Amino acid sequence: MAVQDSTEQTPNASGSAPPPARPPRFGVVGRSFFHTFEAVITNRDFRMLWFGMVLSMGGFQMQMVARGILVYEMTNDPFITGIVGMGFAPSLLIVSLYGGVLGDRVERRLLIQGSQAANGVLAGIVAILIFSGMLAWGHLFAVSVAQGAMFALQMPARQAAIPSLVGKDQLPNAFALNAMAMSMMTLIAPALAGLLYEVIGPENVYVLVCSVMLSAVVFTSLVPKMFPPENTNQTSVIENIKEGFRYIGNNKLVLNLLIYSVIVALLSMPFRMLVQVYAKDVYGSEPSEVGILLTALGLGGLVGTISIANLRKGHKRGWIVLGGAFVAGASLAFMVGVPVYAAGVLGMVGMGLAEQARWALGQSLMMENTTDEYRARVMSVLMMTFGLMPLGMLPLGWAIKEFGARPAVGVTAVALLAFASLSVFLMPKLRRVE
Repeated sequence: MAVQDSTEQTPNASGSAPPPARPPRFGVVGRSFFHTFEAVITNRDFRMLWFGMVLSMGGFQMQMVARGILVYEMTNDPFITGIVGMGFAPSLLIVSLYGGVLGDRVERRLLIQGSQAANGVLAGIVAILIFSGMLAWGHLFAVSVAQGAMFALQMPARQAAIPSLVGKDQLPNAFALNAMAMSMMTLIAPALAGLLYEVIGPENVYVLVCSVMLSAVVFTSLVPKMFPPENTNQTSVIENIKEGFRYIGNNKLVLNLLIYSVIVALLSMPFRMLVQVYAKDVYGSEPSEVGILLTALGLGGLVGTISIANLRKGHKRGWIVLGGAFVAGASLAFMVGVPVYAAGVLGMVGMGLAEQARWALGQSLMMENTTDEYRARVMSVLMMTFGLMPLGMLPLGWAIKEFGARPAVGVTAVALLAFASLSVFLMPKLRRVE
């Protein structure tokens, strides 16, 4: 198995090891930059994996925006647009567990590359269909479903591979930087896709997305092959999935983290998907103002990941994870209690911060406390969170329609704050994590 510890030094051409990486000599700014990006700067293999992640997520985010605009232009039907937009969720939910088994059984680089390449090819097929005038909304739905499956195969293997590329002390930093890649692309890619859609048209946006996603394959190819542990039990897929659940059940800290992450996600993430409805009903917002709200969410996520990237063992990380639900609940309560647009922008920044406390730091703690042979399967269960989003969206959407946006979101805020309070008392293992 290709393993690179952060303390390991690759010999140079003369056979001697190069000097250890040191912070650049630019005073406090240089040291802070080095500390924030330490895992990327000091680990060449993780750097290549990370660049691949940036490109892959950039293409994914651009495609989601372009697909939503395109299908609505084609159908003028909000319901079909929503169906296509959420097409990734069922396949993500179904394929995640299988992706976790594969991530613990096969060479991980190949699995990541195959998924990246498939996503690029799918984007290229859509471009060809647009150019030929043969595209139907059903094609976009099928691509959405297929890309959800590819995401479910790729992410568990990618996350499980990270501990083999960095030292254990750099795991929080590495996972935060991984989440930072997602936050940066959430901040940049949607606006870029919207602009390019108007300037060069959807067919050329899809050509660009295809190129970006295939470029991610090139960077990932520069990472050494990453084989799973040799002692992984090669039984049936179903038995491997059962073993993964048994492992989670016996690992109380990982179990606490999963329960916490899933419940907080089900309570908080549906609002993110329905923010345009809340903004229109409460603020009377135009589409451009909805875009600013989503940008504020991405900005909060970016600030959160930078902060988390600087955390190390001993920084009371368990309390920070638990605090994420408090921040999310307080942010929603603030938006409900102060129904003005500026409060909405501030609240979305808080939601972005809270999301990274749960997602980026939660992943790090899970991987730190999971043995290598089960890492992909543990991550696959966490990835199912995204596939469960419709379970939270349906009741929230119904409540907004029946009782109004502010009462419905207010109940969600109270539920988040109540669960956050209970978690402090019912999850002592998580509370005690340093």
